[in-house]
Amino acid sequence: MDLWPWHLSSAKSWPPSGTTLKTGIAQLIARAAQFGVTVRWNRAPGVRVSSAPFTGRAHIESLSADLTGAEVRIDGARLAREEGEWIPDPDHDEVHTRTPGEIAELRLRADPVTFVGREARADVALTNVPVDWVVVNRDGGLLGTVMLRDDVAKRLRGSFRFSMAQEDIAAVILSLSEEVMKGKARWAAAAKALKISVTETTAGRFTATVGGKVRVFFLPLSARVGFDLSVTPDGEITVHRAAATSKSLLSRLMLLPLRPDLQELAGTTTRITDDFRVSNFAVDAADGRLSVSGDLHAR
Repeated sequence: MDLWPWHLSSAKSWPPSGTTLKTGIAQLIARAAQFGVTVRWNRAPGVRVSSAPFTGRAHIESLSADLTGAEVRIDGARLAREEGEWIPDPDHDEVHTRTPGEIAELRLRADPVTFVGREARADVALTNVPVDWVVVNRDGGLLGTVMLRDDVAKRLRGSFRFSMAQEDIAAVILSLSEEVMKGKARWAAAAKALKISVTETTAGRFTATVGGKVRVFFLPLSARVGFDLSVTPDGEITVHRAAATSKSLLSRLMLLPLRPDLQELAGTTTRITDDFRVSNFAVDAADGRLSVSGDLHAR
């Protein structure tokens, strides 16, 4: 419980000042190391909060976290054990007060950041973000927190961009999965290798392949799952075909129960989000990298 930085002496102290908000966010990031997420800032700009002098504290002009140049390490085993019970939850805790407000500009930037030993680039920028500044009662004390309002899909606008080498994506997933298995099912299962390959075949159409090797008890298994899919500028992803195969007879037998599910995927279309309109959605798989970008609009 002591991990949460905003313990309040009075509900009137919430929403916080810009300085209090910035200090609390910095404390949360630092304390995340206790459950497996460590940030080494190096010379990264860090957290910045800007409030307009002639508006109430419920309105934040700008809130940004810039991790450019930072290093992020994750202990998957410790993170998997963290239940987050110390985080106030307005959906379950008793709500004392709720104050509507807005964050005019919200931005997360990491261009680049070293993530689990691999380079990644990301930039998310949102504007007109409606929020509720909530005070909850817990264990006889007051805790301040902030959450998105229900009308967020009617007001928010923004853009997103992410880029990472495909081999690095596979390495990060493999590393985190190995960490999670430690102390849980290491004796029963272990990941040995993972490879991800995304190739553009024609404009807007891609072949994505995920292959890996695992050990289950004493049995070595390997498999490869492939997808033929297409994407549209408005954020629709259509799976035209999906299949799984393996060079190992035992692995092929293990894959048999998956075949009906993979066959049912053929012809299905999903959106990357149903909450917002998406435009300019693009996937770039050139030069061994995987880059995703697009714009968000209120519905």
